[in-house]
Amino acid sequence: MRCSCPASGHASSNSVRPGYKIAIAGVMTAACLGFALAATGISSFAQQDTAGMRMTRAAKDWIDSLDADQKKAATFAFTDKERSNWNFVPLQDKERKPTRKGLRLELMTDSQKDKAMSLLRTGTSDRGYQAALATISLESVLARMEKPGGNVRTPGWYFVSIFGEPGSEPGWGWRFEGHHLALNFSLRGTDVTGTTPAFFGANPAEVRSGAEKGRVALEGCSALALKLIAALSPEQTSKASAAKPSVEVDQGQTKPPALTGAGITADSLTMEQGEILTKLLRDYTGRLPAELEARELALIQGYPRSDLRFEFFRDSAAKGKPMTYRIEAPGFLIQYLNVQADGEGNPANHIHSAYRRVAGDFGQPAR
Repeated sequence: MRCSCPASGHASSNSVRPGYKIAIAGVMTAACLGFALAATGISSFAQQDTAGMRMTRAAKDWIDSLDADQKKAATFAFTDKERSNWNFVPLQDKERKPTRKGLRLELMTDSQKDKAMSLLRTGTSDRGYQAALATISLESVLARMEKPGGNVRTPGWYFVSIFGEPGSEPGWGWRFEGHHLALNFSLRGTDVTGTTPAFFGANPAEVRSGAEKGRVALEGCSALALKLIAALSPEQTSKASAAKPSVEVDQGQTKPPALTGAGITADSLTMEQGEILTKLLRDYTGRLPAELEARELALIQGYPRSDLRFEFFRDSAAKGKPMTYRIEAPGFLIQYLNVQADGEGNPANHIHSAYRRVAGDFGQPAR
């Protein structure tokens, strides 16, 4: 599904409440020893109030605030096929009405919006939460940039869905989703069993006109990749670079794309280069609460450095210098894509970034 954004409708008067401050957080830059992901500085977490407990309380609190019609729109069986029907593109019909499932923000009261955003906070770090708010707020920027009559652009079109009964031991889950934002969580009771697929996008990646000119979204996943690419030797660059874009535009698949086994392996990097790659990895994992990030880092650390690969494509001669990259190991896949124009036509100013668990999305056991 290509995230094409050729035209726009008008922003709805209902949107995320102004009180939610939009701020682009900096990249988490915890020190590491060489490429040793064990040295992340993340300590053990007390069990008295886990992320899963917070999710369960917040989900129940939000559901309890809904009326009957809202609950009908917002809730699904845990086994419903809708749970794996994730999307990050605009979804609307010919009448420009939304077709995405769940209950959207603009149909909630202010109190219900607060509770929905509190649920979102339980699945994100402070930086991840700010990145989500930045993505949501860019809908208003697109509404100004694009011609009327196409895709509706409004911060009110972000949807919350609950699958199963929060706290259920057989399993339950929740989703927060809209254009360029798709976060999926799976649990058994209060134990979080899955945090993927997780998608953050930005259009425009850098606002180049209007009152917001100069504002940058998702800076870390771009800047750190460029820093790593610049640090590679010519021989390393030859191993790491792809002859064509190495990331599919169609990222929103139920199953992650197949691993390629291409690119440069982490054991071929110097200590300095390995530290940059670690920071790039943590730009993705650090969107999660610290205890959930620690679990993802443990997964990554469990693979030999020879199994961890980085591959990129960059066309320095083209306008905007389009770039893609992949970071993969047998258990996970990171995809980054910046080849599309933004809402004003500025080339390569439109980011897609995704973190996937290979055979482990939606709480399925990872290989």
